[in-house]
Parts: sequence; structure tokens; C-alpha cells
Amino acid sequence: MTASVPHADRIKASCDASQTPFLTVAIPHYKHSRYLKIVLESVFQQTFVDFEIVVSDDCSPDDSKEIIPAFLQSSGRAFRYYEQPVNLGYDGNVRFCLGAALGHYVLLLGNDDALAGPQTISQIAAALAALSFPSVAFTNYCDWASGQVTQRALSTQVLGTGPQTAVKFFRSFSFVAGLLFDQASARHHETDRWDRSVYYQIYLASRIVASGGSLAALNLNAVRKDVRIDGQHVFNYAVRWTDAPWSFEARHTGMESVIRVTVDAVTPFVPVEQHSKTIRQIAQQILTITYPYWLMEYRRVANWSFAVGVAREMWPSKLLREYSALKRVDRRKLWLRYAAVTSAGLILPRSWFERAKYQLALRLRRSAQPGA
Repeated sequence: MTASVPHADRIKASCDASQTPFLTVAIPHYKHSRYLKIVLESVFQQTFVDFEIVVSDDCSPDDSKEIIPAFLQSSGRAFRYYEQPVNLGYDGNVRFCLGAALGHYVLLLGNDDALAGPQTISQIAAALAALSFPSVAFTNYCDWASGQVTQRALSTQVLGTGPQTAVKFFRSFSFVAGLLFDQASARHHETDRWDRSVYYQIYLASRIVASGGSLAALNLNAVRKDVRIDGQHVFNYAVRWTDAPWSFEARHTGMESVIRVTVDAVTPFVPVEQHSKTIRQIAQQILTITYPYWLMEYRRVANWSFAVGVAREMWPSKLLREYSALKRVDRRKLWLRYAAVTSAGLILPRSWFERAKYQLALRLRRSAQPGA
């Protein structure tokens, strides 16, 4: 192989290509070997050949270490299966995968998110070339069971570069599968500062774009998310909180972490006098778009009291206290936004939201991607 292999001491099994590949399919893995096998089958079926597979096993307690290396070996594809000596956590494992990749691009996949079809990587490679090889890109994805498409890219186009582009699109990086990174850029901006945030990919994509990297949208359905086996998917929030008992205790959802990692990614590239406005723009998107969705979603999955607990956790005095650069006028605007959204999110009928949510999401994306 022309390039040195990273972290060779952690490789349990491998079948390396003869030269540096165009793309690495990187899968940070923790247990659920049955689901990972289905994901890998979708990767093995690709008609594109110039890629490798990297799986990083983060101390899985199941049979992954016994089953997956042999399964990869049987495919005839170039791969490396890494076995971590200690648990890195989600963010640390994503970072490891990006650093272990040898491809010019890295396509991230969850271990229960399959590629949509045999032509997927070929379509991705063609789109990246047509857009002159952007630094970061995102694709669309669909639900494994229903086929419902989440169209975060409305057309295949370069969306821009710089801090304002990062602020405008950081929410598009929340779902990790189908994100593409220029590998050199990912390594250049690597940091362990946001380990345990569960949103390292948002930080990294936002930092690359804010610092001058180009961002692209690829209007292709690349991923089928939430693989199901016998009608069951991997344990998630919906399963955990279904029929939760009534309680008004504050509920942590991670939305404050999204604000935190994005602010840290973007503000170093914004003039100091613009920091308050930038922080407000980031927090305002969460309060206007992400927060009402989760209020309604937890009303559906759990109950109304649970949604009140989410609202308590998002109380602006708590949410914004770490941002000393935030001016009084911007704090006031965020308070007003919180009050309006909380009232609507706790009072409006869920049935109205269920009917309108896909159209609302599409309208928001059209306003952000006017060329689509």
C-alpha cells in the first residue's frame, strides 16, 4: 500500500487495497453485530470499486469481534477492522474512524444505517467530481421501514463557504450517516475537545466550512436508516421513553450541546464584534426549528409532562449562561423566541404538527437552498 496504515497496532483483521482509495466507508461500531452485517452487505454490493471499509469496534460486549472480521474477509473488499483497547465513546470513535481512513473522502455510516443501493458510492463519487471536490458534503436518507425520505439536499450544488454558511447549515450535520469529509481537512481540524458531546460531526463539519472549506449538498438518497430485523430496530429514545410515567423533571436532550459545539466551531472565524449576533443566530435556529420538533415528538412518544421537562431544560437562563459575549438585546430576542415556541409546542394539537411537519421542513430547506 502506498500510504502508511494508521493505528496498525489496533488492527485485528484487514485486506488492504494496492493503492490509496478514493473513498473510505467508515463505521464507528458498538455492539449490534446482526445489524452491522446487514449494513456491510449493502457496502459489499457496491458497483464502485475504488473504496475501502473501516470498522472501529469500541469494546463491543457482544459477539462482534468473533463474527465481523470473518464476515469482512469473506467479501473480498479492502477493509480494516480495528479493535479498541478501551471504550472511546461515540465521538472518540468517530474521530478515530476519520483518522484511520486512507481514502481522499470519508463517508460516515452508523452501524444500523445501510447504503441505499448498489450504485450509491458511484453516484456519490460522480457528484463530488462534478462539484470540484468540496470539503464537506451531505446526502439525503430514508427510513428503512417506511421509505420516507428526509431530503436535506434539494439539489446537487455547492452551498458556499465561511462562517455564515456554517451557521446556516449546521443542523444538516446532526444525522451522521451520509456525511462526507475531505479526509485531510478532517485530520487538520481534529480535536478531542468535544468527546462525549455526541455531536462531534457537527463541530467538525462546521469548523471546516467556517475556516474556508466548501460545503456541498448531494441530492441523492444515499442511506437507509434504522435497519430492522424481524421488525425490530436498535434501541433508541422512542423505545426508551414510550409510556414514560408522568413527571415534570427537567429532561436533557442534547440541544444545548449542538449550540455549544457549533459556537465553538464558528466563532473563531467571526470578528469579535459579531460574536453575539452569531451566537444568537445559532441558538435561534435550535429554538425555532429543533426545539419545537422535540417538544411534539416527546409528547407523542412519552407524554405532555415529559415535554414540559424538555422545556425546563431549555430555560434560557440555563441555556445561555455560558455565553458571556451574548449582548442583552440578543438575550432578550432569544427569551421571546423561547416563550413563543414553548407556548405553541405545549398547546398546539399534535395532529396538526404531524400533518404539517414534512412540509414545514421542506419549506425551511428551500429557504436555505434557494438554487434548488
